[in-house]
This record gives sequence, C-alpha cells and structure tokens, in this order.
Amino acid sequence: MKKTLALILVLGMLAGVLFGCSRPADQPSGSDATPKPTEPANNSGSEGTDDEEKIENFNATGYPIVNDKITLSIFSVKAAIQGDWEQMPFWQEMEKMTNISFTFDLATPETALERKSLLLGSGDYPDIFYGAGLSGDEELTYGSQGVFVELTNLVDKYAPNIKAFFAENPNYKNMSLASDGNWYTLPSISLAPRDTVATKLWVNEEWLKNLGMAMPKTIDEYYAVLKAFKEKDPNGNGSADEIPMSFSRDQLGMTRGAFLAAYGVMYNSEQFDVKDGKVFFIPTSDAWKAYLTFMNKLYKEGLMDPESFTQTAQQYVAKGNQTLIGSFANLASYIVDTMDNYPKYKAIPPLTSELNDKQIWPSKYPINFGQFAITDKNKYPEASIRWVDYFFTQEGGAFMNQGPEGLGWQYIDAERKMWEKIIPEGYGSSEEYRGTLTPNCGTATPGVVSAEFLLGLNAAHVVNLEEQIAEAYLPYMKDSFPIVKLTAAEQEEAATLKTDILKYVEQMEASFITGETDLSGWDDYVANLEKMKVSRLVEIYQAAYDRFAGAN
Repeated sequence: MKKTLALILVLGMLAGVLFGCSRPADQPSGSDATPKPTEPANNSGSEGTDDEEKIENFNATGYPIVNDKITLSIFSVKAAIQGDWEQMPFWQEMEKMTNISFTFDLATPETALERKSLLLGSGDYPDIFYGAGLSGDEELTYGSQGVFVELTNLVDKYAPNIKAFFAENPNYKNMSLASDGNWYTLPSISLAPRDTVATKLWVNEEWLKNLGMAMPKTIDEYYAVLKAFKEKDPNGNGSADEIPMSFSRDQLGMTRGAFLAAYGVMYNSEQFDVKDGKVFFIPTSDAWKAYLTFMNKLYKEGLMDPESFTQTAQQYVAKGNQTLIGSFANLASYIVDTMDNYPKYKAIPPLTSELNDKQIWPSKYPINFGQFAITDKNKYPEASIRWVDYFFTQEGGAFMNQGPEGLGWQYIDAERKMWEKIIPEGYGSSEEYRGTLTPNCGTATPGVVSAEFLLGLNAAHVVNLEEQIAEAYLPYMKDSFPIVKLTAAEQEEAATLKTDILKYVEQMEASFITGETDLSGWDDYVANLEKMKVSRLVEIYQAAYDRFAGAN
C-alpha cells in the first residue's frame, strides 16, 4: 500500500496534475451517490450584475444551479457499451444536485459525423453539443457565425474551476482555442501518466531470461534480441512457433513511434516534428529512411510477422493471446496478450541508434478537443457553464469517469486515495457495468480526470503498468508536435494536399519495408512528394506552429 501511495504522489507530480479547487475540508467522506460539489473560493464580480438580475432563477454560486428546474437539449455520441442515458445514474444525480435536466439526441459513432453536419447545416441544433467531437473546422465555421457561444466571459464569471485549470495549463488552453483565437469548446482530459505516453515497446522478459539476454539499449541490440527469439526457441517447446515482432495494420503508428524515437524523431499522427523552431515532415526525414531500412531488415530476415500489414487488430491479438509474440508496441502488454500474462512483459526503455545517442520518448497530449459547446439557442448559458464546471474538479472528474461513488466503485482507505471497482452479478466486466453508470465509458465527455484518482485504482495490472511507465519512459519524455489549429483557408488547402500525400506515404512505407520497392528509390520517393507539394503542406503547418508558439 505504501509503495502504491508513493507512486501516486510521484506520478501525480510528473503528470502535472493541477486543479483550481480541491475537496473542501468540511466535505463528508462517505460514499453518498450524489456528487459533492467543489465550491469556488472567490467569485468576485459574479453576483449582482445586470445579467444575473435578468436571470432570477439562476444561482451564481452554490447548488442547485437554478431554483426551479430547467431542461436543456443535448446532442452526443452513444457508444454500444452504454446503457439507456435516461436511466443513467450520472444524469440522475447531476439533476438532483443542479436542478438541470436534459433531453438527448444520440448518434452512434458510425453516424455521428453525418448527424452533426445535418444538425448544424439545417439550423436545427440543440442547446449543447456534448461529447460530440467537434472538429477544428466546425469550431471555426460555426463559432465565427455565432452558432457556438464564445466562452471567455462565461468562464471568467461563472466557472472558477475551468478558469483555474487552464490558467495552470496554458498549453491546453491555447490548443483549445479556434484558429481565430476565440474559445468555443471545452475538451476531455485524462491526466494519468499512461495517457500521456504515446506508445510503449514491450518484450517478453521470460524469453530474455531463458536465453540469458539483457534488456536491449540500442536498436542494434534490439535486432539481436529478435534474431535470438527466432532462432533459439525461447519458449522452450521445441517448435519454431515464435513471432519475434508483430503489429496490426491499424496500430502501426505505435510501432513507428517506438522505433522513430531511436532515430531522434517524435512521431505523431500529424506526422510533423519541429527542430529549432523549424517544422519538417517526418516521412521525408533521415530518421524515416533509417526506420524504413531497419524495418526492411526485419522483414527480409523473418523477424517481423509477415502478416503485419494485412492482419486486423483481432487477428494480431489472437496471436498475442497464445504468447507467441516476443515484442510489440502497444499501450499495455495485456491488450495484446492475456491479462494473466502481463507480468511476463517488460517495457523497453528508449533505444538509441547511429543517428541519435540520446534516450527520448514521444509524449501524447491526453486531450480530446471539441467535447462541449453552448449554442446560441441555449437560453441558459450561465447555468450551462456552471454545470460543466463541476467536472473540472477532482471529485467531479472522478464522478464523471466512474459514475456515482458507491455504485460502480468505492474508496477502500481512510485517506480516500485507493479505490476498487464494484461489479454486480450479471455483468461480464467492470466496463460493461460502468457503461450503465456514466457516458464517459465510451464517450469523450468534457472535464478532467486527475492522475491521483486514476492511479488510486487498487488493481495489480494498473499499478504494474504505471510503475513500468515511470521507470522506462517518464524520465525521457519529449514534447511531440503540438496540436495546432489551422485557419479555414489553411484547413481547406491542407486537406486537399494531405489526401494524396498521406496515401502515397502509406503505400510507399509498406512497399519499402516489404522490399517491393528498393530503398535505392528513396530520392525518387521524396521527389514525388515534392511534386505533390509537400513543401507547401509544411509551410501551412509552419505558420500554424508559429502562431501556437507565439501564444505560449
């Protein structure tokens, strides 16, 4: 227990857990299902104004938020794992606390984009977009038209927790702004260290020990490990059934990230990095060529699963569940192998190479943008911002993440730091039950879940994962390319350019690695990208990066 609590404190500091308000000293420590609100310490200027005189029903501080019940309409995305939102304790308990109820217009993940587009295009949109994943283009387009309410004044007056969090985390604030500099939406943020690390590179430590091999430190030593896995029967069953390294086609990004770090580049989904203020396109860099060369070597020598580029995640995991894969990049080892086998795997600290002699590892911004917007049809914007402000407190984030205390989870220590999940009979997993309690199970809901809370889960596999991250990656973390916002014109041009460029990059990546195209054709590949105006794409992102850097 002491080791776990120490881990919570250390990782909490490393993750930069910052909250505007903490639990009040006089808040009861019991497990009442109704959330206990964090009261703002100072609301100077938020009472007695003309706006509040016009809203006699509204309370600028304290709860309920309104004296007489009001009902607001929400558009959101409902995941398959979730139960009936009308019966969900999250909404029921929030209504008890705030006197605000909601009607729901819910899309599936498959129909969400089309439904959003139809609602916004027709003008028949709700009071609030909640967990709807509004894009930067949607924010800018409909924010500038006045459909989305600019949040700055509302936050300043009525949302002390949101204001304090973003004051302490200005990067998150700047990344939440639209490209016109206005603030139209709030994000969903999870601050557990595991959510700030883009990928992890795992190795079967039992196999290493069986072969008397040490943890690799360089990309060449890693190659030697894979070669031994192929040739020396590390599982000891007398059969050459081991797969030294594997990935699936839809999870290749995690493998790229692990290996490109060895060559000094911080991979990210945008595929840009920056050095000394100069933005560059990763797939035309020397590091990318070195990555392709290394992967081609693995492919030619049978050290990479030959089905990697064609297999689905399900097929990949099926192999992992048989403990056949010696090394892989993924968020956790138990995602690929079974939960029972997670102790067999060890996270490999950042590798180095001939191009890079420093251990570095890419960070990930643990943030999903565009998850809360108030529209101009909303007659109660002040009440709406106060409602969502609760989820930017520590206990509000816990309530959002797991649902009401005492139903799907409970604290198990007097300090209210360690907790465990509750799974009633009839449910196959804790997530299946959590999906009936809170929309946060499957939907990126607005608010912040603290590292302290997430690290308090009393589960051995979670503690093991966080300990390995703290040891292997946190000391070497380097900022990845920031999430920058493009102007409407930039967005339109970049989207057009990316269509051909990214498709060509993906095709040539597989072609180079499998040997269909020899790496002697690298210069032709780069020349073709120049014909596709990759330099112009870099210019667009350079301008967006310069705006971002200037705001920080």
